[in-house]
Amino acid sequence: MSLPLIYHDDYSPAFPQDHRFPMDKFRLLRDYLVDSGLTRDVQLMRPELCPADILALAHDPSYISRYLSGDLSREDQRRLGLPWSEALARRTIRAV
Repeated sequence: MSLPLIYHDDYSPAFPQDHRFPMDKFRLLRDYLVDSGLTRDVQLMRPELCPADILALAHDPSYISRYLSGDLSREDQRRLGLPWSEALARRTIRAV
């Protein structure tokens, strides 16, 4: 049985070039695995977005709503440690 590999284009949203987190590493790994023949793109599993009711098992629904809409307080944004964008929110709820 082969190891299941999971990837989605949402995993590497655009980030500022000078940001300390190398967000493109997920895309680069996928490219390496495909280019080297270790897997084929069609073999990669593509996850769906996590439903809000599942997210609410671990997070306050009001926080989920604020996060998804980009209506975070300065403190919430500071704790997040990443520059919020719709693409980042989509990446996050797809990656859980």
